[in-house]
Amino acid sequence: MPHFNYSLFILAFIISSSSTAQQISLAKSEAIFSAIKGQASKPDSIQVLSVKGTVNIDPFKMSGDQAAYFKIISYPKKLTADKAENLVIVFEPAATFTGIARATATFKKVKINLTGLSTKALEGENEAPLAQITDALGYKINLGWQTLANHLRPELQGEELAASLFTKATPGQVEMVPVARYSPDFPLNFGYYKVSEGHPLQKQIGILAKADKFPEHQTLFPRLSDGQTIFDPGNDAFGLYAISPTHTAYSEDIWNILFYPTHARHATRIYPVTSTGGVRQENTYLVCIEEAANGDYNDYVFLLKNVKPVLMQEKFETLFNGKDFNGWYTWLRTKGKNADPEKIFVVEPDGNLHILGKEVGYLMNDKSYGNFHFVVDFKWGDKRWPPREAGKRDSGICYNIPDDEADHIWPASVECQVQEGDTGDFWLLGNSTILVNGKQNVPLNHSQIVKMKDAEKPKGEWNTVEVISFNGKCVHVVNGVVVNYGENASLVGGRILLQSEYAEVFYRNVKIRELP
Repeated sequence: MPHFNYSLFILAFIISSSSTAQQISLAKSEAIFSAIKGQASKPDSIQVLSVKGTVNIDPFKMSGDQAAYFKIISYPKKLTADKAENLVIVFEPAATFTGIARATATFKKVKINLTGLSTKALEGENEAPLAQITDALGYKINLGWQTLANHLRPELQGEELAASLFTKATPGQVEMVPVARYSPDFPLNFGYYKVSEGHPLQKQIGILAKADKFPEHQTLFPRLSDGQTIFDPGNDAFGLYAISPTHTAYSEDIWNILFYPTHARHATRIYPVTSTGGVRQENTYLVCIEEAANGDYNDYVFLLKNVKPVLMQEKFETLFNGKDFNGWYTWLRTKGKNADPEKIFVVEPDGNLHILGKEVGYLMNDKSYGNFHFVVDFKWGDKRWPPREAGKRDSGICYNIPDDEADHIWPASVECQVQEGDTGDFWLLGNSTILVNGKQNVPLNHSQIVKMKDAEKPKGEWNTVEVISFNGKCVHVVNGVVVNYGENASLVGGRILLQSEYAEVFYRNVKIRELP
């Protein structure tokens, strides 16, 4: 007689008779389906067995408002002890029905909860919104939006975590289970990566299948054509990736920005998983990946188990302490180093850096950085000074300043322009060069390359500027939007300064992450 692991089954029904107690167990007490309206879903099988004795099974009865959309296409008429049989169910919504259907299949007191997600057609505006997908899967998650499309900006949505890396929660393996896919049709390689020698090294876990008899690219629980869903990443932090025909989407924004700047910068949104009963699933997260540009994040959705998130803010160090100029020095064209009698540079009581701008100069940090991701917030003040009292308010972030560069206006560097209407422009100072869209600037004392996009907020509002310098690539990001991207910079690594240039400006949240 074959042996069964009864711990895998859910006790669902006990029948009492005059002589024996017979038991039926189910491998699971629910089934979830997806289909195009008017078409049948992939079938789902539920294993059933009799724990003791022989049990005759009558047809299951369907109940619920959408009961007619679910069909049991085969079931065992009789169960014998310790022999598992399959109960096979399909979902076939009416041609007029879209949304979530629910029903219950019952045999006496044995109940199976059924859920079906019906969509209009394949791809585009016909797809299921992520909120509908999570509802069908039985997750109670505040995603932050309900519509199909949203946006690609990196600000957190709903219960989203500021995480892009993970570590194992307990010894053993990690599971990366595909639970939904609503993307174009192609084989999808997915897996995890670790950073080594400055690059994410990919380790493939599996491949999601192309469409065949069923639309595997537009479904819940897409089929694997190769590989598996479990892996052991060891004890180091790791990220996740998925490869489409046009690009790779990484769970860390930094690699999306550096390698695929025209695609989604924030390609992954990560949420803790809570069941509809309100129970948080420990060490379990929903990983939602954006393949295109409409911000629906339903392209590939994975359930990640046995992990702990690594919050990205833990990767950054504060570069300005909000108390004094420790780690920095001031330099003014008429006064020199650390001579500032007019208080051009002031630390405000709230910890913000106030640059009055009355005189040309800068605040330079002492430390030199190689590859880095620099982030700062700025907003304009009211004051402007001659000779630019009627001009655009102006400041700037100069970086990759060589250690042996003498103080002057302006040191050799790459500048991220901070100027009204022009924030994100490149200025190449001191004959430095960079390649943008296949064209290199002529080396001059100062030359400008205008940004691709405008993402600056109006005067009086805080703006977030990010500068990424990585192996000769320089990227300017304004309020989450990649506005300028250059390669083969002649200056790689160095110090960073914030300019004073005839306009009042405030800076805060000055931080940096050194990149491998």
